[in-house]
Amino acid sequence: MNRDKTFNIGLILIIYLYAAASMAVVGLVVPFIHTIADIQHVSPGVVGKGLSFFALPAAILSFIFGMTVDRIGVRRSFALSVFLTVAGDVLLMSAHDIWPFRIGLMLAGCGFAYATTTSPALLMNYLPQDMRSRALAFWSTFAPAGYSAGLLLAVPFLHNGNWAMACLFHIGLMVIALVGGWMFLMRLREDGPAREAAATENTPQVRPAFARVLTLSLSVALPNGIAYGTSLVAPTYLAHAHSVSLGTTSTEVALIKIVVMLLGGGLISLLASTQQRALMLFVIMAAVGTGAQFMLFFPPSGIILASVGLFVWMFAYSSLSGSAMSLLPAVAGSGNARGVVSGIVGQFISVSSVLVPSLYFSTTTWTDYFLFAVIALVAATALLFLTYRAIRQPRLAVA
Repeated sequence: MNRDKTFNIGLILIIYLYAAASMAVVGLVVPFIHTIADIQHVSPGVVGKGLSFFALPAAILSFIFGMTVDRIGVRRSFALSVFLTVAGDVLLMSAHDIWPFRIGLMLAGCGFAYATTTSPALLMNYLPQDMRSRALAFWSTFAPAGYSAGLLLAVPFLHNGNWAMACLFHIGLMVIALVGGWMFLMRLREDGPAREAAATENTPQVRPAFARVLTLSLSVALPNGIAYGTSLVAPTYLAHAHSVSLGTTSTEVALIKIVVMLLGGGLISLLASTQQRALMLFVIMAAVGTGAQFMLFFPPSGIILASVGLFVWMFAYSSLSGSAMSLLPAVAGSGNARGVVSGIVGQFISVSSVLVPSLYFSTTTWTDYFLFAVIALVAATALLFLTYRAIRQPRLAVA
């Protein structure tokens, strides 16, 4: 039993590394935007806008990727996603023109989209029932941690602008994730614990109902949109509002962000042991997150209090994401559509990431930033309550 538990924890950690490494591409490229712009003889704005090509596959095709995961299985999807990410890295290394660069980002984005659909499906299919919700709560914090890891990966090469070498190191990270993940996946049986449980679980829910998939997806996507928007505007806003430069502390901020996201996901994975607790934690963290957003953007706060607000918000977001994602196994049901459901959730998250920049960059007023957060967190809380109520009062799915 202890060996099985150790194996399952190892599986969760390697899948977390795999998903975070897939996300790290964006954090890796961002510090080199000006260097890449000089090489390609374009403005930094053109390169920056090209980053949207990374999110495009997930925003448009996550549902299709989820269907593919259900069709070909998580093992093949895992290997395919790593291959796509590495292929994107290879193009990014050698891209001295804007379109090969964008195609490289799109290929890496396809790998990321597969990672965000393969990982939840894998955890739901092969982990014991009592671990699935907690594992998903922890796993859900991978994106901010992966982005920060990409920033850290770029740091040693910033002095000479050698972004190709940074991409090469990222390829090495993906290979490590592939080898480590494959060692675990080869030990998994096709009739894993979750699949065996599907035949014996005392629940009328056979396959997912669209309404609860929709409400859960929005509950996850809305806080994600606020987190992404905050990460886009917070550095510049704090620099202007408090007359400071955050450039010298970028490495420390990235490290702290990784630690905070891991702590938040780990804490929620321990606390969100039931669906009711997950809902209560979401409500509490929505209130904490609202207060943190006020501390962050309220001008009289001062740089110290604003920085505290930023890190409290990071913790609150990791907890919001984790508590909402812990309901995914109940929403996905016991059928063979877990990949599709994971894809739908991922698609909503990606769409929010595509739409949010134009919303946040349309204003520079702190009250607008705070209002965005209040509306999104209140709406997400209400939607998660509807999801919880639907789970507690399931309707028999029609075969």
